[in-house]
Amino acid sequence: MSKSKSKTPEFERKRLSQHELDEVLERHQRFLDNAENGQRAMLKMMDLSYLDLSNRVLRTADFTGAKLKGAQMLGVNLESAILYAADLTEAKMQRAILDRSDLRGSCMRKADLSAASMIDADMRAGMLYNRDKTGELTVISVESEETVLAGASLKGANLTKARMGDAIVMETDLTDADLSDVNLTRSDMTAAKLVGANMAGCDLSDANLSEAVLHGAILTGAWLDRTNLDGADLVCAILDGVDFSKTDVSRASVPREFRMNEAELAEILDDHHQWVITKGANGSRAEFPRYDLSKQDLMTVNLSMANLAYCRLQNINLSRAHLIMADLQHADLRGADLSYADLRGARLSRANLSSAKLTGARLGPVPMHGTIGQNWAANLDSARLHNAQMRGADLTGANCTSAQFNGADMNDCIFDKTDFSDADLEDADLRNTDLSTADLRGANGVRIETDDEPE
Repeated sequence: MSKSKSKTPEFERKRLSQHELDEVLERHQRFLDNAENGQRAMLKMMDLSYLDLSNRVLRTADFTGAKLKGAQMLGVNLESAILYAADLTEAKMQRAILDRSDLRGSCMRKADLSAASMIDADMRAGMLYNRDKTGELTVISVESEETVLAGASLKGANLTKARMGDAIVMETDLTDADLSDVNLTRSDMTAAKLVGANMAGCDLSDANLSEAVLHGAILTGAWLDRTNLDGADLVCAILDGVDFSKTDVSRASVPREFRMNEAELAEILDDHHQWVITKGANGSRAEFPRYDLSKQDLMTVNLSMANLAYCRLQNINLSRAHLIMADLQHADLRGADLSYADLRGARLSRANLSSAKLTGARLGPVPMHGTIGQNWAANLDSARLHNAQMRGADLTGANCTSAQFNGADMNDCIFDKTDFSDADLEDADLRNTDLSTADLRGANGVRIETDDEPE
């Protein structure tokens, strides 16, 4: 039987009231519990727009072709559910569980899927058909055959191993999302925000990442065959092991090569030192944004208030350097030596300090000029400090919200009024530390041990 090429008008869906929906959802819960009068939720082609499904357990429920525009679905469990060609436009789905769900051909335009779990979800193309009076298959009018995530928010979402080939992900916010091992072949990710996203092992073959922002994104081992990177911002992206031989990166933004000789660099550093000690009256501020200064030896230099934002500073020697109130946001400081460096009031938000040496570093506050009792705190918001050596560092009053300290050596550190809210401290060595005044709301993996033997 042939398929009609022409699309039918918008399909007439049955509208359910909140009360009617609640009855269906309660029967589904009994179905999951193997209780009497239980029945699997079959909500195919229903209009559930703006209704509330929040925190419901709807594993294996069938929402094929359903209209869920603007629906309240916070924390809903849709594991292994069928949402084939469903309309989820502007749905509120924060913290939803969609693991192994069928989302082929669905529309999630401007939906909020922040912190959602979408492990192994199927988001490939899919088209919805209906039989007319003659039995002929006709296409039901939908926005696109491809799964649409344009303008959606997936901040912090877990999409590990999801299948997203051909998906429309334009202007989508995927900040800090886990996209490891995701199939994104031929997907349109124009102007997507991928700051801090984990894209290790991603297949981006023939994908369109033009104008995408990938600051701090992890692309280790990703496939970039014929990927469109025109205008993409790859500054401070982790590109270890990426083969660019089949992709044109000439129109992408990458760290600028540092070509100054030692004498020229020494002159810039001297001018900056004069600028600092004369409070701007003489000299000039050091400006190195988006430069690659990896492996430079800048031990003991004065770079206080210098602009080092978005710099690649991998394995740089900044031990005992003065970096008071320096701008190091988004900097790639993997393996850097910052031992005993003065980083009071420094901006290190989203910096990558994995395996960096911060032994004895000063990351406390600095008094604000012209004020009484007001300080400028060091900012490590969303910074990565995996396996960092931080023994004896002073983080008094530092903002470490959402920072990652997995495996870090933080023995003997000072945490007076340090903000660790939503930080990850899994496997961090916190012996001989006092966290009594620290903000640990939402922090993960706090385990405190001491060297004292039990009596």
